[in-house]
Amino acid sequence: MTLHLTEQSATLRLRQGRLLVELDQQILTQMPARKVRCVVVWGNVRLTTPALTFLLRNQVPILFTSLDGAFYGAAAPHSLAPAARLRAQFNAAGSVRLRLAKAFVLSKLCSSRLVLSRFAPRYPSVRELLAQLEPLAARLEGTTELDRLRGYEGIIARLYYQALQGPLSPYGFTGRNRRPPRDPVNAALSYSYALLLARVQLAVHSVGLHPEVGMLHAESRRNPALCLDLMEEFRVPFDLTVMRAFMKGTLKPLEHFEDKAHGIYLNEAGRKVLIRLFEERLTQEATHPAGWKRPFAATIEHQAQLLAAALLQRGDYRPYHLVMP
Repeated sequence: MTLHLTEQSATLRLRQGRLLVELDQQILTQMPARKVRCVVVWGNVRLTTPALTFLLRNQVPILFTSLDGAFYGAAAPHSLAPAARLRAQFNAAGSVRLRLAKAFVLSKLCSSRLVLSRFAPRYPSVRELLAQLEPLAARLEGTTELDRLRGYEGIIARLYYQALQGPLSPYGFTGRNRRPPRDPVNAALSYSYALLLARVQLAVHSVGLHPEVGMLHAESRRNPALCLDLMEEFRVPFDLTVMRAFMKGTLKPLEHFEDKAHGIYLNEAGRKVLIRLFEERLTQEATHPAGWKRPFAATIEHQAQLLAAALLQRGDYRPYHLVMP
């Protein structure tokens, strides 16, 4: 399980084989320590040295983010990945890097088209923007330059978010924005992406790949480029969770959000709702284009394994994307 520490000024302690979250000497929650596979620290939460030591000794990564989802960094267990795997990742260039980067972008395109096709019958604007996405698949296939591929990825994202203005306009959505988010939908999307990044980080770490050495995204000390690469396959599927939350009234703009620092952010109640929905989504079945079905959590892990194998040239990489039921 992933342990999300969201209660501000709380402390995570280890006591008799259990992890306890305490605030003002009151136990908020507790669980068997060995059931925790990842810890995400949101904002101002403390970890005692025994708790931190236990987590690192048991290969449990700890991710640190701001309360609003900005990724700060990670405390990872000291373990050496197979040298051949890291060498293959660092040396990936030319056709190998381009092929993998192209797979991530094609996945994003396929999922974006499928989601927008569901809204197209009711929204003429969605139909128009969907038509602009249609020819991009052929252009992607013929691309031989990484920078041009990144440009296409940007176009796909722009058209996708622009198309969502129709169905999401009742909730104040006028297009993608962040830092700060200016409406409830963008606040929820940013928080959802932070949750997703934590899960992808866990998968990348588990297969011994370096999170900062990407194929599509440029390397950066500030961002885990490879995790952002793999995330592209799952952004749109988890966007659906956010969309449904608004459309079903599970997330309410007046009840679950607050104005703060010139932006709109989830409040404590809203964060708890979205974390619950995200964890539920991880247990739901995902159908891979190859035909097999697994929960989303297992699918993310499997894609990381496939990526590691592809870097070692032990098989082709087939990305995940949404498919018609």
